[in-house]
Amino acid sequence: MSAALLSCLEILSTLFGLLQGYLAMKNRRSNWIAYIAQMACLFFFSLFSRLYGDVANNFAYLIVGVAGFYLWGREEMCVTSCRAGERVAYILIILTGGFLLFLILGRTNDALPLLDAYTTVSSFVATYYMVMRKTDTWLIWFVNDIIYMIEYASLPKPAPFLTALNLIWTVMAVASWFSWKKEEKSRGEMPKP
Repeated sequence: MSAALLSCLEILSTLFGLLQGYLAMKNRRSNWIAYIAQMACLFFFSLFSRLYGDVANNFAYLIVGVAGFYLWGREEMCVTSCRAGERVAYILIILTGGFLLFLILGRTNDALPLLDAYTTVSSFVATYYMVMRKTDTWLIWFVNDIIYMIEYASLPKPAPFLTALNLIWTVMAVASWFSWKKEEKSRGEMPKP
């Protein structure tokens, strides 16, 4: 794999990711278009970097991006929060799923099986809650982005642009949480028809 092509995929992923993050923070449906483009770039970046959990993630995310674009076009989809039981469930799914995937990835030549397993499972959970417009997505993304920074910085050939992107996303996750909570609250205060 050419280092130039890998760098190009990393830069394109970063640019599409910045655009997607901004549009998602603003709760714009068009974020899913940038999301799909970013996932296509990340699919190949992950494949060539031997992050097999992320390869599976990014392929599935191409499909999720299309679903997200469709679902966010529906009028009845509004921002809400998870209930306590849902929070317990998603924490257990992330921890259990991450451990089980680590056992699988540890038997491959995955560059960073533990970090890759955690980010793979938590990204699926966070993306599900993003598609469902749950504010909890931003709590999950906050932690996930910190772990991704560590993962990309720890690769045998570190990925500085993706590391920086996840640093920016960590800040954006906080801003997005506040933005979505504000929208959730404003919808709750709207008069009932």
